[in-house]
Amino acid sequence: MSEAIVSTVVETIRGLLIEEAKFLSGVTNEVQELSRELIRMQCFLRDADTRDHKDKTVQNFLKEIKRLSYRAEDIVETFAVQVASKRGKGLKKVLKRFASIICEGNSLHNLGLEIANVKTDISRLITSLQTYDIKAISEGESPSGAFDENQRWARQTYAHEVEEYFVGMEVDIKKLVSHVAAEDKHHRPIISIWGMGGLGKTTIARKVYNHRDVRGRFDRFAWVCITQQPQIKGILQDILTHLSPEKKEEVKHMEDRVLVEELYRVQKEINCLVVLDDIWNMHDWEKLVHAFPTAEEGGSKILLTTRTKEVAKIGLVYELRYLKEEESWELLRKIAFSRKGVEGLKVEPDLEAVGIEMVRKCGGLPLAISVLGGMLKDKGSLRDWKNVNKSIDLYLCKGEGNEEGSDGGAIAQVLSLSYNVLPYHLKPCFLYLGNFCEDDNIDVEQLYLLWIAEGMIISENRKNGETLVDVAERYLNELRQRCMIQVEVNDFSTFGRFKSCRLHDVMREFCLKKGREEEFTGVIDVRGIEKPSLDSFSLINKATYRLIIHINGNVEAPANPNSVLEDYKQLRSFVICNTNFWNGGCSIIWPVGIVNYKNFKSLRVLNFEGYGFLSLKLPKGLEEQIHLRFLSFKDCLLDELPSSIVKLPFLQTLDLRVLYDLTVPDFGKMKRLRYLYLPDSVIAEKKVQLNGLSELEILDGIIESSAYEIADFRELSNLRSLRAHVTDNESLSAIIDHLIKNGQNLQETRLIVRYPVSFSSEQGASALLRKILRCGTLHILIFHGVKISQLPPYEEHFLQGLVDLQLRGTQIDEDPMEILGKLPQLRSLELLPESYIGKELLCHEFGFPQLQKLSLFNLSNLCWWRVDKGAIANLSSLLIWGCHKLEMIPDGLKHVAGLKYLSVQRMPTTFVDRIKVVDGREGEDFDKIRHIPSIEIAADYD
Repeated sequence: MSEAIVSTVVETIRGLLIEEAKFLSGVTNEVQELSRELIRMQCFLRDADTRDHKDKTVQNFLKEIKRLSYRAEDIVETFAVQVASKRGKGLKKVLKRFASIICEGNSLHNLGLEIANVKTDISRLITSLQTYDIKAISEGESPSGAFDENQRWARQTYAHEVEEYFVGMEVDIKKLVSHVAAEDKHHRPIISIWGMGGLGKTTIARKVYNHRDVRGRFDRFAWVCITQQPQIKGILQDILTHLSPEKKEEVKHMEDRVLVEELYRVQKEINCLVVLDDIWNMHDWEKLVHAFPTAEEGGSKILLTTRTKEVAKIGLVYELRYLKEEESWELLRKIAFSRKGVEGLKVEPDLEAVGIEMVRKCGGLPLAISVLGGMLKDKGSLRDWKNVNKSIDLYLCKGEGNEEGSDGGAIAQVLSLSYNVLPYHLKPCFLYLGNFCEDDNIDVEQLYLLWIAEGMIISENRKNGETLVDVAERYLNELRQRCMIQVEVNDFSTFGRFKSCRLHDVMREFCLKKGREEEFTGVIDVRGIEKPSLDSFSLINKATYRLIIHINGNVEAPANPNSVLEDYKQLRSFVICNTNFWNGGCSIIWPVGIVNYKNFKSLRVLNFEGYGFLSLKLPKGLEEQIHLRFLSFKDCLLDELPSSIVKLPFLQTLDLRVLYDLTVPDFGKMKRLRYLYLPDSVIAEKKVQLNGLSELEILDGIIESSAYEIADFRELSNLRSLRAHVTDNESLSAIIDHLIKNGQNLQETRLIVRYPVSFSSEQGASALLRKILRCGTLHILIFHGVKISQLPPYEEHFLQGLVDLQLRGTQIDEDPMEILGKLPQLRSLELLPESYIGKELLCHEFGFPQLQKLSLFNLSNLCWWRVDKGAIANLSSLLIWGCHKLEMIPDGLKHVAGLKYLSVQRMPTTFVDRIKVVDGREGEDFDKIRHIPSIEIAADYD
């Protein structure tokens, strides 16, 4: 963690040396020397970041390093801004320049003194670290010594161990056994069990290893546990000893090359099964791989378990699932009542209700349920179970009876292993996820921009053509592959693979605990508390760098709110999130009283969500936050943005999606702005300028010719994502012209076209509509309430890049499916109410070659739908809702082999009866959908 912080500070200083060279010219050498000192410190941090230090002295060293690094960054940035503000062009500024020379000289002198002080402190720390490290090693107390050896022994697993309590996973075992026992040489010789820590990978592997079908398939067996710091030669010796026990003594004296060759020969000549349990990284596998033959060279196989997707990919990946709720309860019940005998034991309904509530909080994680069950063994009363339920997070995260700050508890130890082996740049990214509420689906785009604002995304990691957002997505994917997070894939987007992510509840508790230990973040959750007291704040370490306050609805202010944050002057991130703003929550006036910008001088992130500002205006002093990178007022009650906001020199993200009309200044002066989210309606004395935003990458919001200079779009040369709501023909035409001429660099273009845009024309489809259809750089197109009547004849280049089309209120009266079916990239099509007013739809042979999702909603006139063989061949999801005149499911659906999900709702009884199975009797159309694995049929509608 500390190395990550030093790296981001070094990068910031380097960037300032390049961008603000003319302002730092008087102290360039001092700043560069400070950067070199920080880089030197990284050498000492690289090893520290891979260990979970218990030593208080080392912990204090690391905390002091963070403070010094942040202090250095603040000093250099502040100076660059102060001097830059005094220099400029024009006669008046030239005259002012002479008057400020002496003052500027003093600033340079003061900066030099500040840098000298920081360098002295850094040198002192490095010397202390060197002295401490030498002393620790000489006394045999090196963290890599006895402690690591004990940890290695604690992590060992053995094939003969028996899992006393085992529930579910029978299907998983059956599938894995079939893969492992298969004798077909076309089957892959390596099978990988992949999942997060505590999911039961070792338990499943042991069941497969000892299964009778597997035992009958192989002649020799070996089980080895790899762990995080494996001794490769010892592992190879262990495997060969198991496979050739007659050579046990000989193996001890084999040279490395002979050892590898002999192990390879045995597995090639004899059918062997080797289990590599708990393998962490590709480097370890690359050292082992030469000892194992391929599928074509024999019948031997490898079964491995890992938390890392990259490792799992070397074989057939089998992702382990979480337990279902009923399985979770059965496991808890078995363990909690093991002393009383589970068989035939009837649990009281009240006790069962509390137990089910507890296992839900375990999120299907077997390890968490097992730990919980062990705690409940001696607690048989309803009162005891309720008490455990109240403090379940504490029990699961630390383990009962452990002191604060310890790693107590099996869960904490397992999760610590995953955290400790993260690369240094991923550790702060992971800890940042703890800022969000439990069970939140975290919007990944907002997450990326927060990471960027905090300096967690390293520019040096960019590949050719990549933006920082692209790098952030790679970071998220790496956390996913390491089973640290769960993600929702965005199937119908060209801008980003993921839609949202979330933390498993148990993982989040670990994340929060680690964040508190590192002084990384402090989370205050007063949701559901009408009168929060200052005690909520007293639990947060005053040295924390990030403060997040979660509110839910109307909350009264605590007494003397201005004093609440006086001790948090080092904050770099301040977030207030109201999760209930749609239910009147925005009427809150708390904590307006504590938003005093003078308290904070180092803020990088200021994030308000669902927050009601007093008098709908910002408190004064926002322009003083010169370090600010991220500023959000999403879903806030605010009607005026002060013009001084354009003075924020480093601002990258500005989110103005407020609930009221908003008075805004010109954005064109904000040269570093990269991500801009516009309000639904703007108020300005003249049209808002966008032409100065040369670094803008994301532009999202309502674009109207009456509010913005539409011609400015041609200046946005760096734009990567454009999401525009358009309600007038002039804006729509200008945007399409821009996309046709300059849209090749855009990764995502989403247009929502709404009434009063009009395509009316005496010749049918208007010229504007034809221009839209010829735009090959449109990815998502939504028509709402814009009458089209009929689509023009298909042309070769119609919407060749479109992946998602949604129509509502377009009143198309001729079957559009022949034309739409020719769109080469279309993956999602939604026909919503009044989009099509005709009676028939026909999906032609080979039509919709890429379509994955089709939705037919409330098409009130639709009577007949035909699907030719070969049409919609890649469809996986089909929704039919409220099409009351539709007579039957089309015959052609039986040929859509990949269809996985069908939802039928609010349809007539006559339609539903044809596809239902009642008392074993199939409806006459059931054979058309028999192959679909997931079918949902809601209540009939007449």
